[in-house]
Amino acid sequence: MTAWWRWYAVLGAVGCAAYFVAPTTVWGQSVFVLVGASAVAATVIGTRMHRPRNRTAWLAIAAGTGLWVIGDIVYEWIHITRGSVPDPSLADAVYLVGYPVYGFGLFLLARHKWRASERGHVANSAIIMVAFGLLTWVFAVQPSLGDGGSSGIAGLVDVAYPAMDIFLLGLLAHFVGSRQWRALSYRLLTAAVLLLVITDTVNNFSMVTESSSERSLFDVGWTISYVLIGVAALHPSMRRITNPNIESDAHLMASFTTPTVVVLTAATLTAPVVMVIEVLREEPIAQWGWAVLLCAGALVILVIFRITDLLRLLHTQTVQLRAVADSDHLTGLANLRALEHRVWGNAGESTLLTVDIDRFKEINDTFGRGLGDRVLVAVAERLRGVADDSILLARLAGDEFALCGPSESMDPAALAREIQNRFTTPFAVGNTTLLIEASVGVASTSPAVEGADETTPDRLVQHADLAVQAAKATQSRIAFYDRSMDRNKSEQLIMLGELNTALESDQLRLHYQPQVDLTSMRIVGVEALLRWHHPDGSVLSPSAFLPTAERTGLIRPLTSYVLTHALAQRGRWMAEGLELSIAVNISTRNLFDDTLIEQVSAALQQFDCPPGRLTLEVTESSAMTDPAGAIETLSILHAMGVQVAIDDYGTGYSSLAYIERLPVQELKIDKTFIGGMAHNSAHAAIVRSTVELARTLGLSVTAEGVEDEVTMMTLRELRCSRAQGYHLGRPTSADRLPALVAEIDDRLNTATGERIS
Repeated sequence: MTAWWRWYAVLGAVGCAAYFVAPTTVWGQSVFVLVGASAVAATVIGTRMHRPRNRTAWLAIAAGTGLWVIGDIVYEWIHITRGSVPDPSLADAVYLVGYPVYGFGLFLLARHKWRASERGHVANSAIIMVAFGLLTWVFAVQPSLGDGGSSGIAGLVDVAYPAMDIFLLGLLAHFVGSRQWRALSYRLLTAAVLLLVITDTVNNFSMVTESSSERSLFDVGWTISYVLIGVAALHPSMRRITNPNIESDAHLMASFTTPTVVVLTAATLTAPVVMVIEVLREEPIAQWGWAVLLCAGALVILVIFRITDLLRLLHTQTVQLRAVADSDHLTGLANLRALEHRVWGNAGESTLLTVDIDRFKEINDTFGRGLGDRVLVAVAERLRGVADDSILLARLAGDEFALCGPSESMDPAALAREIQNRFTTPFAVGNTTLLIEASVGVASTSPAVEGADETTPDRLVQHADLAVQAAKATQSRIAFYDRSMDRNKSEQLIMLGELNTALESDQLRLHYQPQVDLTSMRIVGVEALLRWHHPDGSVLSPSAFLPTAERTGLIRPLTSYVLTHALAQRGRWMAEGLELSIAVNISTRNLFDDTLIEQVSAALQQFDCPPGRLTLEVTESSAMTDPAGAIETLSILHAMGVQVAIDDYGTGYSSLAYIERLPVQELKIDKTFIGGMAHNSAHAAIVRSTVELARTLGLSVTAEGVEDEVTMMTLRELRCSRAQGYHLGRPTSADRLPALVAEIDDRLNTATGERIS
């Protein structure tokens, strides 16, 4: 079916050729009528086959075309029966009725639902109709009337044909300005109308002889126009030509396309062109001057109307684009660009409060980004209640909001406290109720130190960001910017670069702290502790550089370094006859890193280490950050046979009952409680109850921070599994560890033997 339009196009071309090679005029006119009738049939068939939404439009086009075919038949019948065709004739009546019917179908295809923007296309059509009407009247109709050629009804008919062509040409302008121009069927139909108008115009200007006894090359215009109508109706794209539903301003812009502007420019120039031609021909101005004057006036009015429309459109779109450029699409708040404009626009000092939602990533990871977006909208609504008319509320990026206003009318401390109060009420989002916390950073364009440079909008935002990062570490969750934060930030960036160099230049070292089995009183394992031997001669512990690494992707290669070097060293000790378990610390970011499982598995395989000899230590707070995610990761590690320990137990906010749900095998009691056992009864009670409950749950317990023999023996009496601390052995380098193990084992066994004896 889809190839029918191609076959019809070929047959139509054959029909056009047959019209000129037919042996007699009667045969030629019969072919002409047959081509026209086939166009009517093709239009009806195409409408039924493709079922477009605007069937009425296509059927109207078929009806108009059918009337012209009937007109051709009537014309030829009169010519055959009478020998000549009078002017006017019944055929003219049928032809002229066909034009408005055909034009009505074209209008239904091109029209839009009537809006104010529709007037632009109507004005375009009017400009072209006025210009073409002027040309037709001055060069075709008026000379004919002036020569006494036609009068009465015949004169009206002679005027009616150009008027109908002007009407079709106006619709053609409407076609070219339409967004439907992309459809091939639409372009074919446009070409058909254009050929029809051109051929009619050539005949109106008496450039060919209108006689059924002569066939002119210009007659091919009517024939091809018929064929193009049929091809357009049979082409599948005709079903996509529907009444477009375009926004007003977008529709108005469609009436200013490049083809339309070119056509309108040419049409506007017709009045002066006609005047020049008539003056050069020395035609009496009384005959044509009034027509040029009227049309020129009408064109000026229409062009002014179009320019006014264009200016209104440009103003509207400028306002809309500015609003879009300055707005956040999700919350409808202002964005960073609008915030910068506000800061630049304030004559005095500006104060900026940055509000950052704490642990928003966990909301996205747990509930999905859809609910996360709804949380952002809910936060925006709650913050609207804090900001008054003098304060601009904006969403900067992600989960970061900002409130900006003139410093003289703001109390930033009170405003920050009010924001915190707003977050004390849980957020009901869909079927979920969430308790959300936020940190607030405050900065101002006023120099923090006398003599400092003026603060620009981007610097103000940067200062507020530094303050909000500092706020996350305070109990009040509110912080005010000061210049020391800049120094801290720059120091972190410098450290990050140096740390990257340290990884590549072997500045990192692993030290190992022995872990003693309190039952056998022998060293059974070590904890690998990372140290950075800085080029300046200092030795930095992980607390000095790991927080910086955790905020970047550098934590991943650091963890890989520790894993591979620790397991490689264990293999070397095994070759020397010293078998020890290895404990390695992993950070929060490692715990939720998709590559952790792969890193551990590859390291175990590379160094032929039994999984049970590797213990991964995670802090209590890390595991509680996202319990569901932690359980998933730790379960995979447990299934691999790797031991998992909760480090610094007791310093977080979880309960032992909750720890039971985590796939862990060991608890490491924080040294804060171990060191205070001797003189703090509460600490002693906590350690005792933790050991007993952990043993009941089948977990082993390691005590950190054992600094004296009394504490060690007390832990042994409590049946604590393991211990580590300075009393048992300080962290040492890998090459010195075997000697240290032998020394400690001998000392502990001697001390234990003496106590027993």
